[in-house]
Amino acid sequence: MADIHYAPLAGTLGAIHIHGPDAEKFLQGQFSNDLLRLPTGAGQWSSYSTAKGRMIANFFLQREHSGFYLFLAADLAEDVSQRLRKFRLMAKAEIEVCAEPVWGIWGADLRMEEVQTGPVGEDALSSILAALPWTEPAALLLAQDSQRLQQTGARECSANDWWAEAIRAGTAFITRATSEQIIPQELNLEVLGGINFKKGCYPGQEIVARSHYLGALKRQCYLLFGPAGMHAGQEIFAPSMGAQAVGVLINVAKEDAASIALAVLRAANDQEPLHLGQPDGPLLQLGTLPYPLPLSQQEK
Repeated sequence: MADIHYAPLAGTLGAIHIHGPDAEKFLQGQFSNDLLRLPTGAGQWSSYSTAKGRMIANFFLQREHSGFYLFLAADLAEDVSQRLRKFRLMAKAEIEVCAEPVWGIWGADLRMEEVQTGPVGEDALSSILAALPWTEPAALLLAQDSQRLQQTGARECSANDWWAEAIRAGTAFITRATSEQIIPQELNLEVLGGINFKKGCYPGQEIVARSHYLGALKRQCYLLFGPAGMHAGQEIFAPSMGAQAVGVLINVAKEDAASIALAVLRAANDQEPLHLGQPDGPLLQLGTLPYPLPLSQQEK
């Protein structure tokens, strides 16, 4: 059997469709990445922040003939769409939460052309395929059903299986539990190409730029292993900081009787024993991400 897997992500990942004559200009002034050089049919990581630089959400943004599609945590889709409408003002841009479910697909034998669903009309809100820049071939598909995925010979898995792969790939998604708590670089978005420091203004740009140019970044995203029952938003503690938390869990997936997670953590504490939930909570173990972490190259 081909090494291809797919999973229904409805309820965990959702999508927003933004289109209209002013969509590009409007979104260019809202997000951390540069849309102007993104070709049709391609995607990029990006984020949407408050004026204080705290991410409301991050997402994988795909550009199509029919507009822009944001793949983001399902529990933030409505909030993000409403906030974008609030700041749209006179821009001619339609902002809609997609009704179609999102599917995750991955595997060494995955070929994007095998799951392409053909041209999408101007008014279509479905059948969008976004290739993810993971080490292993992977994609997100916005479609009403999984028929095309089944035709590839892919094996159906659970949403938890997909999240475990996303976590191992080092690609986190802010959810409601951690919205407006961290800046883009702390989620490794700079490493993943989700921030453009040469584009024009957008909400939170000053804070993001200061962390980059002044070397003010203190936290980054790590791979962690821990006990079953971990969940997004739980705090992490280290002995040297006592009752002050040094990190927070962002995404968690189950693995047998344990958990795998991505967490934002103070780099200065990453060599200490790390405890979940409280200073004497269960111990956590650091894993290795498939890309280098910038603060690991610096003196702590």
